[in-house]
Formats: sequence, structure tokens, C-alpha cells
Amino acid sequence: MTDARRDSRDEPAMATYATLAMRATTTRVARCKTIADRCAAAMGASRASVVEEHARVIRRLSCRATSSSSSSSYDAKSASLTERQREKMTMYAALVMRENRGEHGMLTGATSEREVLEEHASDALALLDVFDGLMRDRVNDVNDEGGDGVRVMDVGSGAGFPGIPLAIARPEWRFTLLDTLRKRTSFLEVVVRELGLTNVTVVWGRAEDSAKEAEHRESYDIVTARAVAEMRVLAEFCLPFAANGGYWVSAKNAEVEAETRDSLKAIATLGGGDLRVESVDSIGPDGRPRTAVVCPKIAPTPEKYPRRAGMAKKRPL
Repeated sequence: MTDARRDSRDEPAMATYATLAMRATTTRVARCKTIADRCAAAMGASRASVVEEHARVIRRLSCRATSSSSSSSYDAKSASLTERQREKMTMYAALVMRENRGEHGMLTGATSEREVLEEHASDALALLDVFDGLMRDRVNDVNDEGGDGVRVMDVGSGAGFPGIPLAIARPEWRFTLLDTLRKRTSFLEVVVRELGLTNVTVVWGRAEDSAKEAEHRESYDIVTARAVAEMRVLAEFCLPFAANGGYWVSAKNAEVEAETRDSLKAIATLGGGDLRVESVDSIGPDGRPRTAVVCPKIAPTPEKYPRRAGMAKKRPL
């Protein structure tokens, strides 16, 4: 598009784009600009919409690029891990990149091992403060009674986020990683074997089916999911796994008020209690801070839930 055809209304957006571009790395900016331009050309989008999309993406990249000296970087979050745990994180990132787009399908859009650590492992480790806070009393009780430790279910684990980084960071906890795609669970099995993660179990199946099985139903202290779906849908996938007294923790972006409000009926139906939103030290895809929405499990989930596959999305509670 030539300058002669530029709409004067585009100037503020162009200025925003230019400012943000100066704050991001040249390589990443060029890459995003090329991708956005191609998408805009295919859709016949205006220059203003292209520039605004550039700004949105680059804002996220700027946060990532400048995070190396802040508490939101992977290095800062992994500082409390042992050397062996950090080695396993690096091995995991290498496995993700080695297997990406291979027989296990597309595992991530990341283009380097460092990006896997900065964008995905860091995002997972940001949940630790929330999880630790919820489980502090539970861990003390388990240690006093000689129990089996905290149990965590990662629903729709995909390439293993957040489950694998959390399992590396908390080897005394037991993790179950659930996914519907066999290609994904076969990759997770490779990760568990090569990293020697004896505290991780991989399950191939649908949440709707696995939550009906006695070994999984209402058996977990924490249930989490990184899936991009409405909370009223995720509630039906996750709450049946949570034990009474346990928690469902949903990683979300900052603006969750409408979504949480819309999910209240579903949560009450499924045995959940009052929601609370906690800040986490991570940046979401839109460049804004992430949050963790915490839902306590205060009553048993009725036996008819979850409904058969597809119903939660087709007819949300």
C-alpha cells in the first residue's frame, strides 16, 4: 500500500507501532510485520488494522524482550530450582524443538529452545506461587500423616504445559497429564522417559471419559488447564477431577470479570465455591498480565457430569 493511499486516521496507530517497534528486537519485529502484512493482504484489511495488530503483537514481544532483567523472565523464575532441575528444563525445551512438527504433530509455535523456556516454561512456573499457597497446609498434613503427597491433574496438557515444568519444579508432587490426541501423549511419554520424571503419569483420553473413572474422579488436590476456552466450559472438564477440599486453577488473562460472572452457574452446579482472582508474574498473548482464577471444590460433582463428549462446548451450563 503506497503512502498516497494512506488514510490520515492511520497516523496515530502508525506512531504507536513505530514506538513499540523501537522497543522490540529487530529480527522479531520484522518477522511479525511480514506475517501480519500477509494476513492483512489476504483479508483485505486496512492499514490501520494492520498497524494495530503489529502494535499488539510487538507489545507482547517487547515485554518478552525486556523481561531478561525483570522478575518475569525464565531465569528469575528458575533461580530457586536446583542445577539438575534447570538441566531438565533445558532438556525438555530441546525435546520440544526436536520433535516439533514431526511424528507428534505441531507442539508449539516457538522457534527456539530459549523461546520455549521464556514463553512456555516461564508461564508455567508463574503458577507455582499460587499452587504452593493453596497446598501449604495440605503438604503439612500429608507429611504429618505419611501420605502420598499432592496430586495435580493437567487437563489438555498438549506438549506438557504447564504440567511438565511444574513436575520438574515439584518432584515430591504427583502429576497426571491428560490429552485426547495420541500423538501428544506419545510425545509426553518420550519426555517422561528421557527426563526420568517418576512423578508423572500420562493418560490418553477425553476429560469427559476419564472423569468418570474411579481412579481419577474427585481424586486431585489441584486441577489445571491451559486450554483456550470459556470458564463455564472448562469447569465441566476440570471440576469433576477435583477432590472435595481441592482446587481448580485456571490460567487466564487480566480481564476475566465477564467470563467469571458467566461461569458462576456452571461452577455451582459442579460443586465449586466462590471464585477469586490472583495475579501471577507472567505476560499473556495480548501483552497484558496473566491471572489465575482459583475455584475451591466444596461439594461432590453430580454423577451425570461431565456430560458426553462435545456437550460442554455445544451446550455450556
